[in-house]
Amino acid sequence: MDKDRDRKLVNNILNGDSDSFSVLVQLYQNRLYNFFIKLTFSKEDSEEILQDVFLRVYKYLYKYNDRWDFSTWIYRIAINTYKSSYKKKKKDVYNICYEQATNLCSVNYNPEYSYESKERYKEIIKMFDCLKKEQKLAFLLKHIQGFTYREIGHIMCISEQAAKMKVQRAKQILCNRYYKLNLRGV
Repeated sequence: MDKDRDRKLVNNILNGDSDSFSVLVQLYQNRLYNFFIKLTFSKEDSEEILQDVFLRVYKYLYKYNDRWDFSTWIYRIAINTYKSSYKKKKKDVYNICYEQATNLCSVNYNPEYSYESKERYKEIIKMFDCLKKEQKLAFLLKHIQGFTYREIGHIMCISEQAAKMKVQRAKQILCNRYYKLNLRGV
């Protein structure tokens, strides 16, 4: 089971086994990187934040409380790192380079289809970008990362009900915007 594996790795790390930290990094780096890509739409920013997350995990591992799953603990660190990274850089989290983001979209060999696909992808990014930061985080944690509302609440330091509300509002906003896009023929 993942919980037992994670707890054992944490205990090994706290007892001085650096190889266990490498295993822990391998287990979580792809999931966290994909999470950050969906938040930042920037490979460079995602890699930088990911590195900071694992530095913080290593530094504060002794504070981990195994009452909670390790995955919720590391995602809490990930979100806090993401927020502080953008504060430091004084970036507006909602100001995304849409052209750069479309480069993350898979390219098709049919130029016409590729262009249409990229334009649709750009519109979807713009829709997603209009969500409030907390709604965006809750939505990604639920529908991309697969966390329960209880886990999302713990990660975001809010109640389970508040987590559910943020996800529902995000869905509602996205559905309304998608409907309007389809009316425009996009």
